Amino acid sequence: MAARGQNSGQPTWAVYLDGLVAEHGSLAAVSERLAALHGWRDDVDSITRALRRLRTRGSLPGGKWGDRLLRTFGLPASVDARLRFMGSYHSRFVDLPVPLCTDLVQLWDRPPTSESRPGRLWLSLARATLALRARQPDEAATHLATARTLAPGDPAAQIELALGESLLDSPARPTAVSAALAEVPELLQALGGPDADCLRARYVGQVSHALNHAGAIDQAEALHAALPDTPGTHPFARSRRANGLAYGRFRHGDLAAALDHARLAARHAGDAGHVRLRAMALLMVVRVTTPGSPEAQDALARARTIAHALEDATLLARCDAARRGRHGAP
Repeated sequence: MAARGQNSGQPTWAVYLDGLVAEHGSLAAVSERLAALHGWRDDVDSITRALRRLRTRGSLPGGKWGDRLLRTFGLPASVDARLRFMGSYHSRFVDLPVPLCTDLVQLWDRPPTSESRPGRLWLSLARATLALRARQPDEAATHLATARTLAPGDPAAQIELALGESLLDSPARPTAVSAALAEVPELLQALGGPDADCLRARYVGQVSHALNHAGAIDQAEALHAALPDTPGTHPFARSRRANGLAYGRFRHGDLAAALDHARLAARHAGDAGHVRLRAMALLMVVRVTTPGSPEAQDALARARTIAHALEDATLLARCDAARRGRHGAP
């Protein structure tokens, strides 16, 4: 029996097969489906014996039968959900310290997970996000290139990929909307629910970043204002919307409204437990309030505390920029 706290949820071949048996009734039923899908080239008894041997392989490569199982049945829904959680920037996975996130991704990057296409896809996206948080753009680009070969057919992953590539493009061309984002509006139409809200808010944020740098402040502000903002909208999306509006009001000199929006962004982030997002909202408070004021000093100190706790190099760099009074468009 695993010690308390040691069960990561990442399946071994035995756990994976147990799940298939629970779903289909017996190991023989799983074997029969495999035999039928492969034209009965192997008899059911032979396949059953092969699957029993596979059970003993733990997290070692699954070989021919592991590959056939994954192509036939895919990953369990619970495992797929965990992988998407790790690979999505708007999930609370980014609210864990970077070294811990790295350890968790490494733990899951083994068979059977790593031998499935969704596993390789979402683990690559997770590694790209970690590289961006660590200010390692070349490493992020390598992981995004891997994800690009695996993402077709999964709209959420394609959007996640496009947003990551856009972030890499931004420093070289801050006033131009990245070409990587061209297909995102159409892909968003294929999604619904909280993930769609969050992805749409992130897309608007990246488009607005370029617009703000180009001086199109009104257009960027209008994009944020058009985002949904209801009690049913995901708090991550509501926080990103409020943060964008805070910057727009700030650029227009409406400091009171800007501060209200920045405080609201911090509140929405806190409501959902998005610690990293809360730090970004606190940095907006620093930007729009009176330099050196008690509120600005307190907000910066709190954001820096979060950045240190998360061991997040990118967030720490933003805190340093805020301390020096150097702010670009959000």
